[in-house]
Amino acid sequence: MTLTINVIVALLIAIGLSVGQFLIGGRHESKAAHALASAELALGTVRDPLARQSVQVTAADWEGALSRILRVLSPEQALVRATALRITLAQRLLPVGLSILALGVMAGFLRRDRARDLVLYSSVTFSYVGKFLALTAIAYGFFVALSPFAPPLWTLYPAMGVAASGAATYVGNLPPKL
Repeated sequence: MTLTINVIVALLIAIGLSVGQFLIGGRHESKAAHALASAELALGTVRDPLARQSVQVTAADWEGALSRILRVLSPEQALVRATALRITLAQRLLPVGLSILALGVMAGFLRRDRARDLVLYSSVTFSYVGKFLALTAIAYGFFVALSPFAPPLWTLYPAMGVAASGAATYVGNLPPKL
C-alpha cells in the first residue's frame, strides 16, 4: 500500500516540476525553439523510417491531447510539439525500462533467498534506501518525459539502471519473515 502511495507521490512530484518549469520560465520563445530542436534531434536517432513515421503519428496524437492542457500554461505551440515528441520517445523506452526493472527485482529475490537461509543479513535501512533510489529514478523518468526543458532523453538509460539497482536493494533487504 505504501509503495503505491509512494509511486503516486513520485508521479505528482514529476508533474509538478514539469508545470513549474513552464510557469517559471516566463517568455518561452527562445527556449521553445531550443526544446523543439532537441526533441527533433532525438527523433532523428530513430533509424527505421517506418518507426520514425509511427513516432510522428503518435506524437501528433499526443500533441492534440496536450494542446488543450498546455495552452493555459504557455501559448507557444513549439513547447507542445516538443513535449509530445518527448513523451512518445520515452514511451518507446518503456519496455526496456520495465525489463531492466524486472531484472533488478529478480536480483533482489536472489539476494533475499540468501538472507532467508541466514547466509546474509537483511537491512531495513538499505531497503528504504533502495526504495528511495527506485522511486527517485521513476520520478526522474516521468519528469524527463513530461517536460520540454528537461535533460536529454539519453539520461533515461542511467535512470533505468538506478531504478533497477534500487529495486534490487529494496527487495533484497526486506526482512525474511515478510
